[in-house]
Amino acid sequence: MSAKLALLNILSCDAAKGVRKLVPKPTDPVLVTGMGVIGLLAVFYLRHFYHVDRIVVFDPDPVRSSLALSLGAHASYSDSDESFTHALECSARQDAFALLQEKFVPHEQLCILSDGNHEILSLTPAFYEKELRLVGSSDGWDYQKHAAWFFKTAPHVPHLEQLFERTVSARDLVGCFERLLTDATPLKVLVLYPSVD
Repeated sequence: MSAKLALLNILSCDAAKGVRKLVPKPTDPVLVTGMGVIGLLAVFYLRHFYHVDRIVVFDPDPVRSSLALSLGAHASYSDSDESFTHALECSARQDAFALLQEKFVPHEQLCILSDGNHEILSLTPAFYEKELRLVGSSDGWDYQKHAAWFFKTAPHVPHLEQLFERTVSARDLVGCFERLLTDATPLKVLVLYPSVD
């Protein structure tokens, strides 16, 4: 087992808990906003656990949207009249949260997986007009049961380890943080520590 997959097991369990609250059917169209690590892992879980066929992602970064497609998403969002029966907010951005509310079918619930560290998420008039429901999610659902599924599935998904966009030695950790102040922020950084005998 790779160190990358071992680490992603925990994070994917956190994303999975939110997806499990929605219980999508394979034929349900799902919109996921924000293709950071949690959004990408939500796509992975939707596709490989619930076998959802229609997963549409919304993210302004074409590289992250492309990675979502390689993990099982069907398409990147384009302005259309399409409605969605399930939605996951993973961006912590108000414009994305407003889009979910606008494109959601009435009387359903959407899940917020983002941690709210960027912007305050506000309900729009569409939330009330459509009588939508909101559910939050944090931490994993059952780490042991999830791990049993994850380690059977993840090794067969070749792009999953690409969530680690940078690898650094522990000796270069200070330099890595300095570069993060000016460089584009990677999805995840894998830190390699010397082995201890």
